Amino acid sequence: MTDEKLQTEDDYREALTRFIEICNAPQDSAHTEELFKLIKLLEKYEKDNC
Repeated sequence: MTDEKLQTEDDYREALTRFIEICNAPQDSAHTEELFKLIKLLEKYEKDNC
């Protein structure tokens, strides 16, 4: 998975899996930045490919 754009369905699924892991983890501000980054990547991928 690249940092700028999800290129493949596998990239998307990997990012989605990580998103779910963070959401299910205890609240920790260390993951906040990663969570927002994943949201942006997932939204862009969905807009472009779904």
